[in-house]
Amino acid sequence: MPKVAVGGQTEVSAPACDKSLRVHLDLHAPSAYLNSQAQVEGMDADMAYQILTRAGCKVSWHLQPMTGARIIRSLQDGHFDVMIRASNTPERQQYAYFSTPYRQEVVGVFSLKESGLEPFLTLDSALAQKLRLIGPASGWYGEYFEQLRKRWRESGLYTSYPDAAKATELLFATPSRGELVLVDADIFFHHLGRERHHLVQLMKDRLMVTPAHLMLRKNAVEAEDLLAINQAIQDLREEGVLAGLENRYRPVPLQQMLQTRKDD
Repeated sequence: MPKVAVGGQTEVSAPACDKSLRVHLDLHAPSAYLNSQAQVEGMDADMAYQILTRAGCKVSWHLQPMTGARIIRSLQDGHFDVMIRASNTPERQQYAYFSTPYRQEVVGVFSLKESGLEPFLTLDSALAQKLRLIGPASGWYGEYFEQLRKRWRESGLYTSYPDAAKATELLFATPSRGELVLVDADIFFHHLGRERHHLVQLMKDRLMVTPAHLMLRKNAVEAEDLLAINQAIQDLREEGVLAGLENRYRPVPLQQMLQTRKDD
């Protein structure tokens, strides 16, 4: 960040981002939620606030519930300026900047243990066996899953959900809407609650750990703002702030699964 003189003697860092940015949040714990004082908090909410304010930006929240597809359209239309937990794709780069990753997003494929499914089952094998999948209605989860999602939908064996909380309900419905669920693991474990952690199993160690970015509308920020935001991410990562927030909100069983994945 540039240096400016104060009183002709002392130099301090001048904020490189002087923008007021509206950040869209889906209110799903532990990513973002309202606490008992009706204040916003959560893993992604806290991280986004720390990053953007460290970069010099002013932050306000956009809390209107939306589907994933509508979030993208609303950002393009200027209803808000920043999307959290975004995947960087060439199509989106036409109208948005992407920060460097600020955390790793964890998506898993789970089943109920009582279903008796072999835990080493792959998604390809599950589709070949005509098993039903509860999966996201929209959002980018990689080319591999996009191809499978298309085939699952064509087979009539795909149940879409608008958010991970609903996905949990669909899995535990009577009867269940699917043998498998592909879902954001942090939100899934939060909504399971401790009393149900033992009822689910992870399929084939399928924890897909992918970089999560801040997605910033190009008409709302400039390239210099993005540099300041990326520097803030680097500084907060080196200080351990981002890792501390991630571990503060991540359910312990999921932390253990991730540690096992690293050890393997």
